[in-house]
Amino acid sequence: MELICVYNFIMKSIRNQLTEDSPALSLRQWLPYRMFIVSGRIAQTLTDFYGQTYGLSQTGWRILATIADRPGATAQEVGRACTFDQVTVSRGVGHLVSLGFITRRQAANDRRYAVLDLTPTGRDAYAAIAELATAAETRLHATLSEEERDLLDSMLERLEGASAGIEAAGWRDLARDA
Repeated sequence: MELICVYNFIMKSIRNQLTEDSPALSLRQWLPYRMFIVSGRIAQTLTDFYGQTYGLSQTGWRILATIADRPGATAQEVGRACTFDQVTVSRGVGHLVSLGFITRRQAANDRRYAVLDLTPTGRDAYAAIAELATAAETRLHATLSEEERDLLDSMLERLEGASAGIEAAGWRDLARDA
């Protein structure tokens, strides 16, 4: 019942603000969407490469890259790092194991968990994909001055923190500000 009341409040508020001339949200100006567009364009370019070359999806690449960054991570740690649910991680890990890119073994300190590591084949695939990813980042950075890159990095750190706070507080908290 509370959910319905909050939803109705939000929808009424939005309808009161909308006119034919002023949409509630302009995607072209909405920061998360703009960040998604930049990210999506690079991700798609990389997906075209690693999909054809290694049979990886974006999910598989993100899991592979996370394991490369955190050797010996558990599936739960990978899920948190990638913001994936347990089912997505489990399927992705299974696929990477079947490709021979990672190994899964029981954790020495807690047999309920498995730790994940790259195989030599996985390290080679990661290195090739990372090389292209770095080239893409270099091209993006080339459009900015060093000062702008430093500023962007600082701003992204703050936005990452702010978005984590929004996620932790949940949509009901946002509804109070709507």
